[in-house]
Amino acid sequence: MSVCLLLGALLVGGAGAQTAAGPAGQVSVTVQPGDTAFSLARRAGLSVQELLTLNGLSSPDLRVGQVLTLRVVPLTYVAQPGDTLYALARRFGVRVEALLEASALPPGAVLKAGQVLTLPVGATMPVGTSVPAGASVPVAPVQAQSFTPPAPAVGAAGAASPFQPLTPTQTAPVLQPGSPMPRSQTTDTPSPLAGAGDWRAAALSLLNTPYVFGGTTRAGTDCSGLVLQVFTPLGVPLPRTSAEQARAGQPVAPEALEAGDLVFFDTEGAGRVSHVGIYLGEDQFISANSYQGRVTVDHLRADRYWGPRFVGARRVLPGAAPLAVNR
Repeated sequence: MSVCLLLGALLVGGAGAQTAAGPAGQVSVTVQPGDTAFSLARRAGLSVQELLTLNGLSSPDLRVGQVLTLRVVPLTYVAQPGDTLYALARRFGVRVEALLEASALPPGAVLKAGQVLTLPVGATMPVGTSVPAGASVPVAPVQAQSFTPPAPAVGAAGAASPFQPLTPTQTAPVLQPGSPMPRSQTTDTPSPLAGAGDWRAAALSLLNTPYVFGGTTRAGTDCSGLVLQVFTPLGVPLPRTSAEQARAGQPVAPEALEAGDLVFFDTEGAGRVSHVGIYLGEDQFISANSYQGRVTVDHLRADRYWGPRFVGARRVLPGAAPLAVNR
């Protein structure tokens, strides 16, 4: 009964897909006129690829009357000390918004130890983990492994990662001093890069490097650590944290961005810089992405996550005079 109710809640307001309960943890969906793989997957809390894989499909093209199978994972999780919505969403392979909706939490909610969360349909369990006290056993889980929360990454001062639960309303923050990112417990120094005379090649050579909070090497790096690895070999002195780097160089207006400029983001909604990347041109930038767990290239303004959180840019490479931002 709970499986059917959960799926019904997810499909409420949808465009016509008819569902029927099947074996435990499974529901069949009959495709109706106007349905698409994207709309059905979104209503079920799955990605399109998950929907296709579950049904053995190689193409997202659907036909009316086609019966698709969804796998429902009604799982609850008891929040542990140090957990954040952002970290749990990444751990279970879901969106923060989906986790908030499934648990009936308001946007920007902050977790408390012992709080019981309901994971959305499509949540998966990390491999090689065990069920924490208070977590329910999933019905027909996508992955049978269960999960023990690791301790949150901390720096020398014991502070948690700068990526915290997001508030939905941004307040047009400007570049200003923020709380500094804690240094790693190790004494990492930027690793030398082959061909460092070409900053672009140096930056792209770090693609897919694992994200490690406080890291500054090819073994693992955070966002400001990536910037140091690229620019330190060029003789460009920069401070350690993204908030400090946001005061280096000269300000650049968004319309005057050039490749090599540093771009800054407020990922906390608190009106201060908490993330940095390197602009590559053509609305793309490279950064150490903690959500993806690696160094990635993303769109700047076109991306619905990064665009609203972009707060400004600085030019640290010698070259054309930057266009100052009016304050």
